[in-house]
Amino acid sequence: MQPNRRRQALTLALGSSALLLACSGGFEDPELEGAEEDGWQQEYAEEGGTVLGASWQALSYPTCTSASADPDGDGWGWENFRSCVVSASVSSGSSSGTGCSNHEGTASTMAAIAVSAAMELRRWQPTQDFIVGRVGTDEGLILTAGGKARCFDGRCANTQGLLDFQKNEANGQVQFPGNVSLNSAALRSRLVAKFRDQVACEMQPSNGGSTNCPVEEHTLTFQRSEKGGCDTNYFFVARKPDGQPLQYPAQLKNKLQWADKLNPYIGFQSVGEVVSIDPTYGLNEAGSTTTGACTAACTRLTSSNVAGQCCSCNGSTRKYVKAAWSTMAYLCR
Repeated sequence: MQPNRRRQALTLALGSSALLLACSGGFEDPELEGAEEDGWQQEYAEEGGTVLGASWQALSYPTCTSASADPDGDGWGWENFRSCVVSASVSSGSSSGTGCSNHEGTASTMAAIAVSAAMELRRWQPTQDFIVGRVGTDEGLILTAGGKARCFDGRCANTQGLLDFQKNEANGQVQFPGNVSLNSAALRSRLVAKFRDQVACEMQPSNGGSTNCPVEEHTLTFQRSEKGGCDTNYFFVARKPDGQPLQYPAQLKNKLQWADKLNPYIGFQSVGEVVSIDPTYGLNEAGSTTTGACTAACTRLTSSNVAGQCCSCNGSTRKYVKAAWSTMAYLCR
């Protein structure tokens, strides 16, 4: 048993070192540049014109003690208020989540951020438009200055509203269908972990293959929304910046690793030049038009003042109340 434990310890140490190299480019501390905006501390470094996450704290994670910590079966769990890695011995004999599991509200929120990026930033280039920074005193995903500059309002209001779900003040306040409550700490952890997966994939050379993360430069234009497999499908026309067709539009799915490639609410589809994903209704302002007297959304993000308007959530008819921790979020209470 002792030699096996030593080998496991060595494997974990080497894995942590490799991950550190992939994310920071080496073991030297990167030069950080900080900026304070709206209470969010932004830290980043730039290499070759690409904004990379510069959160270089310990990147090794503990092993989960139970497979139940990983309901979506993606190899990452949540125990003792932090992420953990599900080992083969823990996951054996357990089944991954089925259907449209939205454990702790993280799955549909991550998909909604991907939709919002397509809406407001008009592309999926996560390692250029997002970065690991600070949400309060904790690590979280934030927008880069370059990302904000791509939005018509200069701040990407809907995307920022979703990123605000990472704040501790949002914990348990945001509700989803199925009586699911948001775990803000779990959302921060998953966003950071999956973003680092994306960074590592982007650093691989372009090979034109189906698993390629460096893909063609592109723009995304919102086309329509309709009922989807989990909730609401959002469709986008994907083209080159000059308006010409993409050669490999299906490869855009590899730009969504940061939203979790096993996330059932991603539901990526590519038909010709049209791509689509499937987050929860109400979390994306465009495409969330109201029909009837009440809006069927537990949480709604909008730049309009809908406080006091009728809403329904999990079978109960209530009214929207503006969230104190966000300029965009309204809660059905």
